[in-house]
Amino acid sequence: MRRLTLLVVAALVFSGGGPSLVGLASTRTSTANVELAPGTDTTPVKPVDPDGSGGAFPGDDLDPDNQGTGSRGLLTLDYVSNLAFQQQATKAGVITATATNQRAFVQISDRRGTGTGWSLLVKPTTLVGQQDQDSLMAATLTLGKAFFLSSGSNASHTPQVMTGSTQALPLNSYSLVATAQDVPGQRQGVGTWLLRLNTSTTAPTSLNVSAAAVTTAQTYAGTLSWLLTDTPQ
Repeated sequence: MRRLTLLVVAALVFSGGGPSLVGLASTRTSTANVELAPGTDTTPVKPVDPDGSGGAFPGDDLDPDNQGTGSRGLLTLDYVSNLAFQQQATKAGVITATATNQRAFVQISDRRGTGTGWSLLVKPTTLVGQQDQDSLMAATLTLGKAFFLSSGSNASHTPQVMTGSTQALPLNSYSLVATAQDVPGQRQGVGTWLLRLNTSTTAPTSLNVSAAAVTTAQTYAGTLSWLLTDTPQ
């Protein structure tokens, strides 16, 4: 085996109390430089596991056919959950139905490299009965407790959730859900981020429907239109 020897260099200094050893030190500086360019990859970003591990998304049993949006570009909505709701209770003339998806999320990727920010909005549409096509106009959506989760490879600060856990979002109009601001030195939302939904039993994602509007027991369906813009609000 090759032996390595550490050589300690010292100087002999004489003083009134006798000789002593003082270590020698020398400090110099060097420079490092590299030419970098923004990324140009516009291939679709695959959904990430919303458990925070950064691994591949294992899928949602309640949304089995959802493989992501396949969106291409430098600012993309990569995944939006299809939500399944279950009626819970009727109180004060309002039917409350809560989401049952345990892996509900919206995934956003900002690969522009500029850190200029973005905004996420959602528009719930009217619920329509699947048997008689009856429309439920008197309804609202509540996202509940929502928060952003990093994919594990981001170099910026966390975007801001703009909706409160009990805030009722109206049907057929866009509401601001989240925003990433261009703050010098503290840019937000660069990289891949997951907006986690339906994470709390006390503040779940829910639909609130006027009980008087429901005249037939049937399945009602609507859509959530998610809009990602390159303008922070």
